[in-house]
Amino acid sequence: MGKTAYTINGSTNGRDEKKVRTDDKMATRLDGNDKQQQQQQQQEVSAFRRILPQILASTAKNFLLLDLGMAVAFPTIVIPALRGIKNRAPDEFLHFTPQQASWFGSIAYICQPVGSVLSGIILEPLGRKRSMILVNIPHIIGWFMLHFAGSLEEMYTAAILLGLGVGFMEAPIVTYVGEICQPSIRGILTSCAGVAVMLGFFMVYLLGTVTTWRTTAAICGVIPIATMIAICFVPETPMWLLSKNRADDALKSLQWLRGWVSPKAVEQEFQEMKRYSLHSAKCAICEKSGSTTTCQHPPLTEWTKLKELTRKRNLRPFVLVMLFFVFGQLSGLTGMRPYLVQIFQAYGVPLDANWATVSTGLLGLIANIVCMVSIKFVGKRRLAITSMAVTALSCISLSIYAFNTFPPGWTSFDNHPGTSHVTSMGYIPMVLFFMLAFFTSVGVLPVPWILLSEVFPFRNRSLACGITAALHYVMSFVTTKTYFNLESALSLPGVILFYGVMGMVGLAFVYFFLPETEKRTLEDIELYFSDNKRKLTDIYIPRRNRDEEMVAVVSKLAEKAMEKQGIDNAVFTEGDK
Repeated sequence: MGKTAYTINGSTNGRDEKKVRTDDKMATRLDGNDKQQQQQQQQEVSAFRRILPQILASTAKNFLLLDLGMAVAFPTIVIPALRGIKNRAPDEFLHFTPQQASWFGSIAYICQPVGSVLSGIILEPLGRKRSMILVNIPHIIGWFMLHFAGSLEEMYTAAILLGLGVGFMEAPIVTYVGEICQPSIRGILTSCAGVAVMLGFFMVYLLGTVTTWRTTAAICGVIPIATMIAICFVPETPMWLLSKNRADDALKSLQWLRGWVSPKAVEQEFQEMKRYSLHSAKCAICEKSGSTTTCQHPPLTEWTKLKELTRKRNLRPFVLVMLFFVFGQLSGLTGMRPYLVQIFQAYGVPLDANWATVSTGLLGLIANIVCMVSIKFVGKRRLAITSMAVTALSCISLSIYAFNTFPPGWTSFDNHPGTSHVTSMGYIPMVLFFMLAFFTSVGVLPVPWILLSEVFPFRNRSLACGITAALHYVMSFVTTKTYFNLESALSLPGVILFYGVMGMVGLAFVYFFLPETEKRTLEDIELYFSDNKRKLTDIYIPRRNRDEEMVAVVSKLAEKAMEKQGIDNAVFTEGDK
């Protein structure tokens, strides 16, 4: 403990004070040198080099999503070809009835939940990287089965394999990108997933327009092979490695992901990860007791993990994301997607129905790029509110147009050889459909998937993501399979009006209950959902690190103000502080 000394307006109080001041200034210089060394270690690489490996790892993962988009979009080009509506090859011998078409367009969705749940179970023992390699095998088999299909049964089997593969992909994809990225770029790199999916949609729509669906299937089969090769070159996530007590491997992985840097450059972040991993590994008993040591209780069984999901910190984000998925499915485009070609024909748009479908894929791709670029500045909440509002208004406007133009009972499943009575105004529904496609891909579809990688605690993230994705695909199956029945019962304008009304309900839900997670760490988000006293409508997530930074800034400003008044705080000794 040193002696406290003051220097007011340049006056001194004796030789002892001068000595103390000199010693303290030396200590201040040493502290400053230490800080400079830490800053030099952090600035060991440029900002570009620091984010480049994260971009590369995310890009390798996005090949999976490219394949996923192709699998989901494929029925859109097969159904019109096998129903004889568009692009039927002269030598094609397979044929779909409307009911068979509805099954082919939806059967993959009902298989995806099985894959999603299984992926959530095997993800922890296998790891994110191995899981992302293995999920390509069902897709390789499925694509080439479609290319050589000789019966409808073979096509259904291939669709089931694609559905299982898509389900297997979800949990490793959403957990991987959430665990490798820094908070400042996590939103951007997570939203790249939507770009990859929509690129898959666009490629399939384009290939289906310029070539046959069989050739398209063969081309799609190359993508999962390339994906397996790409993922071999990226590291496992540090969080998973820490959960398996592989600290050295976790440090090497973090060094790779932060720009191939030295251990000192990532030491602070690595210590934070270890602390978070240690906290996440604690069971409920250790958490309640406030124990600071490593949890010595046996690992959680799968049944215990399922029970853990019923805790509020898991249940609240689950309900939030699941309801967002439900309203996103009922906002219009998902149910109509396998039948877009015939819907465009029924509306009599001035553009060829196939090329209009390709345009929706291109607009979706552009929209996801807009989402990726703007999400850091606009935030997920504003994107979700804006996109949900525009999609709902687009569906309502399409239904009003159809009620005033189409004869009663008009459906897209009937043949419409002549649509001259709507062609003169066909540009109106075309623009509305393009708006629906664009704003669906700006926020309605990508934002809940981005949230899925952030909102669940690390301990239950894999299983929670798998179950949520599984239920999402159950809803996708229901939406797609029932579209034929809804349109037959309500007519084409009636079913689109139903989607518009559900979109308005979804808009209210997003406005009142969706918090903003952008620029928040995973720990900030977990603490927010763990607060049992917080109301559902309290949508502000405090930024723990930001609050600490603000305190530091205020302290510095106060010091400067005191210096201007002639009070030199540098002469305080470390002990008196």
